[in-house]
Amino acid sequence: MNFHRAYAWTALVLTIILAPAAALAEPYLAVESGLKCSNCHVNPSGGGKRNLFGTLYARNQISANALDLVEGKAPWTGDVNSRWFAVGGNFRGGYASVDTPGFPKQSDTDVSRTTVYAEFRAVPNLLSLYVDQKVAPDGSENREAYLLLTPKQGKFTIKAGQMFVPFGLRLQDDSAFVRQASGVNFLTPDDGIEFGVELAKWSAQVAVIEGVAGADDQLSASAVYVRPRWRVGGSVNESSDPFGDRSMQSVFAGLKTGPISWLAEISLIEDQAPARTRDFYASLIEGNWRLRKGHNLKVSYEYLEPDSDRDEDEQERYSLQWEYNPLQFLQTRVGVRRYNGIPNIAISNRDEVFAELHVYF
Repeated sequence: MNFHRAYAWTALVLTIILAPAAALAEPYLAVESGLKCSNCHVNPSGGGKRNLFGTLYARNQISANALDLVEGKAPWTGDVNSRWFAVGGNFRGGYASVDTPGFPKQSDTDVSRTTVYAEFRAVPNLLSLYVDQKVAPDGSENREAYLLLTPKQGKFTIKAGQMFVPFGLRLQDDSAFVRQASGVNFLTPDDGIEFGVELAKWSAQVAVIEGVAGADDQLSASAVYVRPRWRVGGSVNESSDPFGDRSMQSVFAGLKTGPISWLAEISLIEDQAPARTRDFYASLIEGNWRLRKGHNLKVSYEYLEPDSDRDEDEQERYSLQWEYNPLQFLQTRVGVRRYNGIPNIAISNRDEVFAELHVYF
């Protein structure tokens, strides 16, 4: 099997494994609201535990109905102690059916991910310890564990520990082509230190990451300029490896047109291996139409070029999803996907049907 065929098979197999873990793509909510990731999440670059504002935003703006756990009491915000300690969590499980030409249809029901979060505010509004721990399936695994320093009322941020690498849109869907191609997703945290700045219209992070054993430190940086109806950003990543260096650039944007919020990203990647240099890229365009409060219709198109020097190895993915948030702790979603890929590899031309239950607090 030649190199580009091996790459295609690997990418496709990974996509199948990870597809059930696909979940709500949070960046479109930032575009819809005109906010930055740091407005709703403890992590300044997005993802993971929601802060007080993010929890109340999900309750009052995203969900069709607001549920009070105890009548007459304040709504749940994650705070165990309003000053020192807060918790949160996510559960995702569902059903997926894969129809591959020439093969029997396969279906499965599984728990895709259960994650818990903890935030200890050692010095409120200045120094905190944050932990993101996967507890299922396949046992417990730490995803993030870092100290977060936020001087100047959060204008500057410093993180040290294990964290997700800042690069591109922080999509929850790890099977997206832009996440698979770059290798930067919720499955690939690493140890390092990150410096950030949060201004009125800007959000930026620069991280020095440990990277793979035997290699030099990895440098990754991301910045986004945010306006109420649009935003544009870019990322760079430089890493070395005993088997070859990698250079990545990403440009991403968001636009709100009436009830529809758009996302777009393209990632360009160059791998410098001893044998030769390989250039490839992946792209995404996604539209989210808020039909009414609690209901979102998502349509997306993705394109992957695994090797610019090879022909007929391109891959496309079309997705249509309906997401329903009946109340602030619950989301359901159903969808279909169509893959168009290498003509003589059946699995790259499959159809998928999926449903997911997402419980969060």
